[in-house]
Order: sequence, then structure tokens, then C-alpha cells
Amino acid sequence: MNALTAIPYAEFGIQSNFSFLRGASKPEELVVTAKFYGFASIGLADRNTVAGVVRAWQQAKVEKLAYHPGCRLVFRDGTPDIFAYPRDRKGWGNLCRMLTQANLRDENEKGATLLELSDLLEWGDLMSLAMLPDLSGDAEGSLAIISRLKDRFGSALRLAVAPDYGGNDRFRIEQAAAMAEHARVPLMATNDVLYHAAERRPLQDVLTAIRLNTPVSE
Repeated sequence: MNALTAIPYAEFGIQSNFSFLRGASKPEELVVTAKFYGFASIGLADRNTVAGVVRAWQQAKVEKLAYHPGCRLVFRDGTPDIFAYPRDRKGWGNLCRMLTQANLRDENEKGATLLELSDLLEWGDLMSLAMLPDLSGDAEGSLAIISRLKDRFGSALRLAVAPDYGGNDRFRIEQAAAMAEHARVPLMATNDVLYHAAERRPLQDVLTAIRLNTPVSE
């Protein structure tokens, strides 16, 4: 396949195999593939962890690809997922402290990160943020959260939208665009990447089946 060179493209919604039972590719594989297809840059954002960012950074240096390490914040209080990309060293300190605080909560189950929106409001300075709104249910709730985040973080906030390939993507994108316009925040496209090549799809299907405790056929 030929590399894509006509339109610069950056993908900031990538999960690797450090997103347990979700991502099906190693950080290095994702970086190499992004370089092959001519991406301008990528950002790795695994779920409530930064465990894979160094491996991706090392490969990005080899590939000479612009790379932005971050994290996909997943909350226990109904807040939609939010991509968080620290802008400097202090921002990284804030992100790591926020994740550590969530990991050390008294009621924490082993291996769980109990994040709440209040954690982000406290520790989210010096990060670029992009929220994936709920487009299938509580749109009003998503708008309320966007408004709170906009009041707190201003121009650091974006609204992210990803296809779900379920036949209604045009409607979902239009809904997200209207939501972004209402909240006066920029809209950011992402493909919510879980693997680097089509041949890794069967593995991702198995991981999903295990996570949902359901047969692969369903």
C-alpha cells in the first residue's frame, strides 16, 4: 500500500496493548505503521495509564515521527472519556499525581483507577484535553460537563468525535459538531485506534469477548 502524503493527518486517539483487554498492538507497531502511512504525528493515550509512552517515544525517535504522549482518562462517575495530553513537565506531574491519587483511594479494587471529574478539575492544568461526548444517551449531561470544563480550562479543551461504523456515523458527527458549536469548543476527529493492521482485528475481537464475557461470535 502506498503511503498517504497528500493531506497531513495526526491521530491522537490511539490505545495500545497497555489498555488492558482493548488495544491489540504494541506501542512500537503503532508508531511504525503511522510513519509508513505518512502521519504528521500521533499521540498515545492508553486508559488511565502512561505505561506505554516510553516505548512509543523510543520508536518515534527511530522513525523521526512527531509524538505526543498522553492518557485516556476513564471515570467512575459517569463523566465521558477524556484525552489528556500534558504540555510540559509540570503538566506531566499533574497527570501522574491525579492517576496516583485515583489508584490509592481507600475503596479501590485491585487494578482499578477510580477517577472522578473533580480530580481533573483539580489537577488538569497544563494539559490539552479532548472529551469524547456521549452521543447515544445523555447528550444534555455531556453538554453540562463540557461547560464545566470550558469554564475551568478554556482554550485547552476540545470535543473529540470518533466513528463507530454502525451505520449512523454521519448523524453522530453532525450531533458532535452541533454540541461543539453550542459549547464554543473546537471539534477534533479521531479514529479511536485499537490496532495497527487489519490482521490484528481477530485478536482484538477475542480481547473484547473476554472483557465482555461473551462468545466471539456475538
